[in-house]
Amino acid sequence: MFDKKTAMSAINVVISNVSLDETMSALWTDDPAYAKCLMSTFEWLWKQAVPTAQRIEELLTKKPPQT
Repeated sequence: MFDKKTAMSAINVVISNVSLDETMSALWTDDPAYAKCLMSTFEWLWKQAVPTAQRIEELLTKKPPQT
């Protein structure tokens, strides 16, 4: 996100296999409406984020599901 008017985002990326050796596509826009939508989505996701250390501790102390 740049200056709330232009934005660039990666697309077609498999998160579990991100590599600098792989070609990556990007979408760039100077449409403020689209940039605002991306910014709102990022902010919404950021508010739901859990600190890594906290999440790792939860996973390490959590009992496995009963089957």
